[in-house]
Amino acid sequence: MSVTAMWIALSCFALVMVALGYLGHRGTSNTMEDFVLGGRKLGMLPAFFTVTATLFSAFSYFGITGQYYTDGIGAWIQVATTAAVGPILYFAGTRIWLVARRYGFVNVTEYLSDRFNNRLVGLVAGLIMISALVPYMGAQFRGSGLTLDAVTNGGIPYWAGAIFLATVVTLYVMSGGFRSVVWTDVVQGALMYVLLGVAMLILVFSATGGFSDLMNRVGEESELLSNPGANDLFGLPYLISVLVIFAAAHFTMPQLQQRWMAARSHTTLKFIALSLPVGTAMIYIFCFYIAMVGVVTRPGDERPEAIYPSMIIDVLPQWLLLLAILAIIAATGSTANSIVLTLGSMVAKEYVGRRYNADRFLTMTTRIMLPFLVAGGLLVAFYGPSTIIGIIVEITWPAVFLIFPTLLAGLYWRRATAAAAVASMLISETLFICLHQGWISIDLSGWHPAIPAGLVGVLVLVVGSLMTQPPPKEHVDRHFAMFEEPAQVSV
Repeated sequence: MSVTAMWIALSCFALVMVALGYLGHRGTSNTMEDFVLGGRKLGMLPAFFTVTATLFSAFSYFGITGQYYTDGIGAWIQVATTAAVGPILYFAGTRIWLVARRYGFVNVTEYLSDRFNNRLVGLVAGLIMISALVPYMGAQFRGSGLTLDAVTNGGIPYWAGAIFLATVVTLYVMSGGFRSVVWTDVVQGALMYVLLGVAMLILVFSATGGFSDLMNRVGEESELLSNPGANDLFGLPYLISVLVIFAAAHFTMPQLQQRWMAARSHTTLKFIALSLPVGTAMIYIFCFYIAMVGVVTRPGDERPEAIYPSMIIDVLPQWLLLLAILAIIAATGSTANSIVLTLGSMVAKEYVGRRYNADRFLTMTTRIMLPFLVAGGLLVAFYGPSTIIGIIVEITWPAVFLIFPTLLAGLYWRRATAAAAVASMLISETLFICLHQGWISIDLSGWHPAIPAGLVGVLVLVVGSLMTQPPPKEHVDRHFAMFEEPAQVSV
């Protein structure tokens, strides 16, 4: 791939994204609700693209494709996680949507502080989410750097590819906020689906005799088509762990919570719950077959996470290769943009807004925070874990998963207390870190360390709530009374 051609394509991509950011800016007012949630007017089709584009990113193109390549079909369990999150979103998501509309919440930590009548709950949850999501954002920049380095054979070095994406994302998110993010997600999401599908078909039929021939060859040459897979990773305890952790974390992720809150109507929310598993299945099917082509054509590749961009260099015509590369950059950008906007709003609301609560000031603070958060993501891309799958599975999703019991208790259990919620989050996160790092030596028999940590967190939350003073009844009624108003749900 010509370095000059690649830079021209990247420049065009950047101009389109910034232009879409400007269009979003023209329709955005200086209020937090408008800048962060687009005035709560998110319709069904934009919702599908912004939710799926937020989820599928460097993790899909690199992490999950690399895991299929090395460990086998068991990685498919993560499709089941989005099917599992559908019912959670349909029921619990309806509650968070109602509460957010009634009281003007723009992020999940703001809800937690208000529900438990204690600012510390939101502050602790916010610190955990920021610590978990800055590395996740760094994974997107890592994906951009890996791609451009691979397709140009080092002509665009890793660091330049990472900084390019970080700069573009910062520019258009600062410009138009949520509307810019959604507009760019629609374009980037469409690119992702179409070009990943086209690349899969070309790779399969150019390298093999078709899907049946490909599967026969993989089955003959490896153990990747059965569990626990070639490296014995996908045993039953691990599969159940991933299902539970990812399903709960999908619902709890603050950038996705903002999409539940931004939905125009309950119909939009139901549509997201039903369409998310379908969109997930499509992406994972594409990634699976691409990885299997890599297994039969490039066995033993030392950089499995870069297998997709490495393969398409050889089979795609130059113009389609450029588009396919831009689709990868777009996918990584569509996740990074959502994360940075969400984290900026959390910092403004939880750590600044309690003292200076003027709406225009909070919006300005959110904008100002964006480049600093992006810089944190770049540090992770340059100095963090060596694999994208490591960042996601070992840091981001487990950390957010351990907040889920507190969020669910807030939505469904009147007796839940602030002291127990804070203790649950802190103790479970600490236990997870100790188990993950091996500081506490326990044979988990294949279970992910976040599972026992989560069980301890639930126990602390329940016992602690029964032993401590709950918020005043009138405050709890303020949150629960609306769930008994059917007319509200039919909006």
